Amino acid sequence: MPSNNNILRSRVRLLGSFLGEAIARQSGQETVETIEVLRKGFIQERRSPDPKNKQKLIDLIASLDNKTLQNVIRGFSIYFFLANLTEENFLQQERRTLKQNSYHYWEGSFRHTLLECKERNIEADQIKELIDHLKFIPVFTAHPTEARRRTTMNILQNLYAHSNTLNELPEGSLAYEEAKQKTAEAIDLLWSSDEVRTRKPLVFDEINNGLHYFNASLFTAIPQVYRNITNAIVDIYPELSDYPLPAFLRFGSWIGGDRDGNPFVTHETTEMAVLMHANTVLRHYRVVLKKLRRELIHSDTIVDISPEIYQRIEDYRDLDQKVFYYNPEDYNHEPYRRLLSLILEKISATNQYIQSRGEDLEAAAYAYASPEALLDDLRLIRQSVSIHDEAHSKGLLLDMIRLVKTCGFHLASLDIRQDSAYHGEVIADIFDSASNLPDYRNLSEEERQQWLTRLLQQPGTPLIYSDNLSEQTHEQLALMNSIAKLRKLVGEDTFGSYIISMTNNASQLLEVLLLMRFAGLSGVDEEGNLFAALPVAPLFETIDDLKNIDHIMPAVLDNPLYRQLLQGSDNIQEIMLGYSDSSKDGGIITSAWQLYSAQQTITEIAKKYGIQTRLFHGRGGSVSRGGGSTHQAIAAQPAGTLNGQIKFTEQGEVLYAKYANPDTAVFELTMGITGALKASSSRFVEQPKQLTSYESLFARLAEAGEQQYRALTDNTEGFYEFYSQATPVQEISLLNIGSRPAHRKKGLPSKSTIRAIPWVFGWSLARFTLPAWYGVGSALDSVKQDEALMKEMNDNWPFFKAFISNIEMAFTKSEMNIARAYSQLCEDETLRETVMQAVIKEHELTQSGLNSLLEQQSLLSGQQELANSLEWRNAYLDPMNYIQIELLKRLRRSDKAQQEAHNSLDVEDPLIRSINALAAGLRNTG
Repeated sequence: MPSNNNILRSRVRLLGSFLGEAIARQSGQETVETIEVLRKGFIQERRSPDPKNKQKLIDLIASLDNKTLQNVIRGFSIYFFLANLTEENFLQQERRTLKQNSYHYWEGSFRHTLLECKERNIEADQIKELIDHLKFIPVFTAHPTEARRRTTMNILQNLYAHSNTLNELPEGSLAYEEAKQKTAEAIDLLWSSDEVRTRKPLVFDEINNGLHYFNASLFTAIPQVYRNITNAIVDIYPELSDYPLPAFLRFGSWIGGDRDGNPFVTHETTEMAVLMHANTVLRHYRVVLKKLRRELIHSDTIVDISPEIYQRIEDYRDLDQKVFYYNPEDYNHEPYRRLLSLILEKISATNQYIQSRGEDLEAAAYAYASPEALLDDLRLIRQSVSIHDEAHSKGLLLDMIRLVKTCGFHLASLDIRQDSAYHGEVIADIFDSASNLPDYRNLSEEERQQWLTRLLQQPGTPLIYSDNLSEQTHEQLALMNSIAKLRKLVGEDTFGSYIISMTNNASQLLEVLLLMRFAGLSGVDEEGNLFAALPVAPLFETIDDLKNIDHIMPAVLDNPLYRQLLQGSDNIQEIMLGYSDSSKDGGIITSAWQLYSAQQTITEIAKKYGIQTRLFHGRGGSVSRGGGSTHQAIAAQPAGTLNGQIKFTEQGEVLYAKYANPDTAVFELTMGITGALKASSSRFVEQPKQLTSYESLFARLAEAGEQQYRALTDNTEGFYEFYSQATPVQEISLLNIGSRPAHRKKGLPSKSTIRAIPWVFGWSLARFTLPAWYGVGSALDSVKQDEALMKEMNDNWPFFKAFISNIEMAFTKSEMNIARAYSQLCEDETLRETVMQAVIKEHELTQSGLNSLLEQQSLLSGQQELANSLEWRNAYLDPMNYIQIELLKRLRRSDKAQQEAHNSLDVEDPLIRSINALAAGLRNTG
């Protein structure tokens, strides 16, 4: 939060007053009064704790029926929506003011980053080299940790716009009062609409939600990002003023392609996702082209138009006659408008052809063969316009070109992900169908590689001479055929990588390559060269998998056939690193260390084999899943491991937080891109002299932290029973947040069966936030004698500084008083005390260790703005937590009569809303 906290709080109060009025009008004054009693009561409890007063508040909650609790929860939930929106808008205004009133920009801006580069003697040609190699690829995934509907998102985006209007108008003016009225009306609508889904979303809904962010912000933000970096380059490195900026920004998606553990994602789903992507981007191109047609009204009776424009119109003679049949003279002296009309028709034909899955031959006659053909037309217009109107050549026309270079016809490259065991079963089934192939299940790893290599080297597309295949095999082969068809239909960039979850040996990559052969996606081309249409990316998730990279990757790269395939993919090996499962497996500190070490190992292997790597970071919203500041996280990557290319997942509530509004989307993309530039420029920047000592100490921290974490999560009998009862993890599945099941298996959750997102989400809701810090206190305590070196690490080593900063932020969100209240839900008193004693002891160690390391009296002393934000949120989160505890008790009661005592509304409804409200208040929860 900005230092001028009063302005921000004033705006929050204004929106809060509008919310109170809406609640009173629609749900009665009694609801408002109940909310106020709880709000003021828990604020007072924070200021002056009093057990008797606190018990009165808890008793009040217990006395309320489910319908009243539903309204109370909605009040707090929508308040959090409004407060989050106001903070986002205020931070954006602060940046704008900073930009207007001084020549200083915030850390992570393009200008600030390039100035840093210049101060470190990075020359213009080195900057050019950095940007030439830059590839920044956010990948959207369907892992929301909130149940916010698109309807709610749209209202909140309108409110954000109203807030912008209020910022720009003088208070008390007629226009200001009108803007206030519109704001109040929008909040009234927000209260009267349902903010949570009433049904579990289909994969279609998840695809639609992901696409929403392109229409809401990204189509505006993408060209603005390119514009901003161009301006900064010209300002800081004027010798690069004519530098043609490459299209370094790309987007990816898992939504509709990630089938690991999701039975609802099929090859038909994947086809649907691709068609929806194409429809979204091509419809937007039509919007921009219509604007261009209104702009480029240059007449050839006034200015000279390039002859190539007339020639291109002539090239499209058949289409020209079709478009202008009603008036052949239309735009006769405005050739740009005439050509743009033809381009518009070709875009429509392209979309029609794609949506018909390639069956509409009439549309095919006019459709663009590729995005490059569209770019050729746009560049032709720009080249001509630049001769007589430089401003328009650098305006919307250039924006359109950059959008097409970024999004093509596919919008976002769809990654495919599946578990390695799944592929193994499919390959075994195919081997069973062939009399000349051995029993694949009984082959050793070395024998599997030999057989797979032999089959991959055979010429032609392999055939299967049996229909007696499993449903799983048929689905996998259908997927491969769909991929092949869609790449021809939409473009080669339609799909990103084929990601193999739980990779633990080399044969698993060869299995996927063989499956690709059945659809002609891999094999030998006409010139005799091996090829693979999709990069195959291993995903290393668990601690053991990360440790074994130095065995698995050399085994793959030692295979001559695989090396030849890699040569056909620009010699780039993509490798995905899983933050979520490694943290769940071994704890946050050993996960961080193993991920750091894994990146160094991968870099060393790449150098040895003469290949390049692109690391794909499977980050989430919470710190325990790799969350935190994108800029700091990327900039703090190990030296030499990020050579311009980075790919990372955008998950959970992070999507809304980053991409709901254009201004915020520009800011977040900028922060990530500059982080990548900083990390890539490490070859020009001197590294800490004591790096070896720093790494050695962190390795010791990781070992101590993992021992403590495993003592609790692996070696405490009944721990997962406690987790199941003391957190809402079982009830999270009630929340309509995703098509994927929360658990891999039914029954009591365990470390292996619970997915990483609900694992983190459950602990966060109960205010333990345990995965984000447990083990850190013991680790810090174990190296107390080296605290001076740790302080030096925090000053000089970006990786360690970012790690500690994120831990401090997440740890501050833990509330042991609230966690104790949740722990009472565990029926086994002995188990409860065993777990809570361990948790509280580690909590105390972590708090004292962080404060000592950071030389402060209280947490977040060095991040006062963040501390202020968390402080005021806590007083509003407290009633939500105690309401949720009451609702969990009601839901879990076995006595039906007791349940019916509060049955003015099904208890599941307010419980779902309490989960949603806490997610909104806590923010990075999953």
